[in-house]
Amino acid sequence: MNNICEFIKNNIRFVLAITANIFALFASVWWLIDSNWNTNKPIEIEPIVSSIALTAALLGLNFVNDKLTKPRLKIKLSISFADNPITGRQQGMNIEVENHSILKVFIRGFQIDYVGKDYCAKLLYEGFTDYPLPNVVLEPGQAFSFNVVKKNLNGAPTNLNEFGDLVVKTDVGHRFIVPAKEVRKQLGYLMSS
Repeated sequence: MNNICEFIKNNIRFVLAITANIFALFASVWWLIDSNWNTNKPIEIEPIVSSIALTAALLGLNFVNDKLTKPRLKIKLSISFADNPITGRQQGMNIEVENHSILKVFIRGFQIDYVGKDYCAKLLYEGFTDYPLPNVVLEPGQAFSFNVVKKNLNGAPTNLNEFGDLVVKTDVGHRFIVPAKEVRKQLGYLMSS
């Protein structure tokens, strides 16, 4: 019940639009039934057209709300390599985040959760360059990637089964997850190098 109240509070304009549309749709359907059911008159087209239009508007409102309230991010993990003239070849795990939504996304952070723990590994630095990760703002269609190397995970467990999901968080609290199975697979390649 709290989730419903919170959704209404956070999306009051959408809820009002849906409510008004539903009432108008019911009135239109009533008009359709009343004017065309057992009247022995020719069929009236206006109530049919208005019922179809209001149904389409209701479906459109749902589509727009889905697109405007939660962004769509695609997260890909892969193996990466860099050749450094001083340290030699380095292996990393590349994390790429693509914005597939129609709105700008502000990313707050990247972390790898631990199974059964209340803490996680925050990913704060680009592995190959040691530069701090910038504030990530993705316009629609843009992508951001960075690399994780072994030293990014200093103090992390050595047992791969203790690693959980990779979580990308936005500034407004949306969480996008890469399942632990995929994270462990990629970290297995990294740890074995």
